[in-house]
Amino acid sequence: MNYSGTWQFFLVASVQYLLKMDNLKKILEVLNDLIRINKDREEGYVKVSRELTPAEHNLRSSFERKAQESRNNIIQLEHVTDEIHQQLNYTEEQAQEANQGMTGRIYKLWSEIKDFFSGKDKPSVLKSCADGEARAKTCYENALEEVQLPEKIYALLNDQISSIDASQREIKSLLEKGGQ
Repeated sequence: MNYSGTWQFFLVASVQYLLKMDNLKKILEVLNDLIRINKDREEGYVKVSRELTPAEHNLRSSFERKAQESRNNIIQLEHVTDEIHQQLNYTEEQAQEANQGMTGRIYKLWSEIKDFFSGKDKPSVLKSCADGEARAKTCYENALEEVQLPEKIYALLNDQISSIDASQREIKSLLEKGGQ
């Protein structure tokens, strides 16, 4: 009987398993960063929409839609992180710790501009929001390159990038029209 072949198979399988688990943890870190980014986006758009006057209802409506878009992104990303927690056999406490762990490189890129929802007048608010959406898109693009993602997660992030890109175009259009 050839035991060396059996041990080699076992060793290769063990290494593959550990690499898969390590990759899942990296994916989890990236997804948690994107969740944090979307929470910041949501908070920022809610804040900005509350500061608008009743006469600026069209702009308020647009910002409220963007806050809702962020909430939807969060729900989708949290669903995926829950699936990964199950694959990693995390307890509820371990999952919670993983979600609240240290921020990764993607969120650090975002945090440089996190407070972009600012400005004293409509044009400066719109410009800062457009800049923030550009940074959010860049963070998502970096996330796609950061780790090897399963096709399903890659497609989800691409869909969210498309949505953020459309949001940025809408804000730029509003800026060109003078914030109407």
